[in-house]
Amino acid sequence: MPVNKSQHFVPQHYLRQFRIGVTKQISVARIAPFHFIERSAISGQCKQDYFYQDDGQLDELLQQCEHDLAPVLVRVNQQRKFDSKELVALRFLAVILKVRTRKSVEFAKVFPKRIAYEVIKSAIERGELPEPRGGWKEGMMDFTGVAGVELKAAAIPCWLEMQTLGCKLIEAEEGSWFVTSDHPVVMMNQLFAALEPHRSFAGFSRSGFQLLLPISPRMCLFFYDPKVYKVGGRRHHVVNASRSDVELVNSLQIQSAEECIYCHTPDLEPEVSRLIAAYAPLRTPVRDSLRELAGRNANESILHMRQPSPKLTRPWTFCGFRRRRNVGENNRRDPSWSALVSAVTQDMDKHPRRGVFESMEKILGHPFEEQDIDC
Repeated sequence: MPVNKSQHFVPQHYLRQFRIGVTKQISVARIAPFHFIERSAISGQCKQDYFYQDDGQLDELLQQCEHDLAPVLVRVNQQRKFDSKELVALRFLAVILKVRTRKSVEFAKVFPKRIAYEVIKSAIERGELPEPRGGWKEGMMDFTGVAGVELKAAAIPCWLEMQTLGCKLIEAEEGSWFVTSDHPVVMMNQLFAALEPHRSFAGFSRSGFQLLLPISPRMCLFFYDPKVYKVGGRRHHVVNASRSDVELVNSLQIQSAEECIYCHTPDLEPEVSRLIAAYAPLRTPVRDSLRELAGRNANESILHMRQPSPKLTRPWTFCGFRRRRNVGENNRRDPSWSALVSAVTQDMDKHPRRGVFESMEKILGHPFEEQDIDC
């Protein structure tokens, strides 16, 4: 199958949920320097030539995912609820949107680029490689094909870990609106944010994990650890968010975005401008995810990577801590489930033709059923 030259790293079907009326346009705010574009074609957003490289199989897989997920997203927004099958799709949507963006790819390259820089620098100092004109500098080399590797390596294990999360639809108070961005999936962990500032704990398997994804100007998906947080009533899909809560969710989008914020009407320019002025100072560059710590001696240092995590500037009202918080061993939400996910991933690596459920059945020794997931 021929590969499309221009490839979107945030799909158009998602951005269409934030379109202006019934048009094919969307309002765009560039963060730094601030510039508001009242109307711009959705087809021109979040794309790059050969972003997923010359991989026809991956390109076809993404197109099929978008074809399957698009009607689910529309239906959930219209009906303000979801059934069990739609929840499966929403979990997958969140994972795919997390791992396929340009910002996620740049984060994945930070550590290997640093290692490559140090290796080449050392070889130049030993005289094994010639020094380039102008000197060898960090950032002079890059990696390609990372987007495809990330999708293939992370999608299945992250989606499996999503099975043990609760999910609610957060609905914006009348007159307030959610915005989205070119990196719309926000991951955080309120439980550990204050306890361990040097680590984010924003991993899919961690106790206290939270994931937010705006899916329309009125609705935001909120996945959370049900053993740590209480979010609305047990039988209610929708939880109301005050104007203040909506601003907090939007502040996370501004911190998470790579370059652009998107909204459904040019009328939001003053509000978006205010939000960016207030919360853009909290943004941190992707490269700051890598820290160099002192080692055991002057010639040794330790490189430490942590998942970027935005800051919640004040508590929100729709999500609170449970009185008794159940934190798993080694801070894993469900250690036994995470062990199974790891085993399934290893089995699929060894047997590439096996599907995820076939691998589960091989490991468990019996057909996989819903009750095998402890949600």
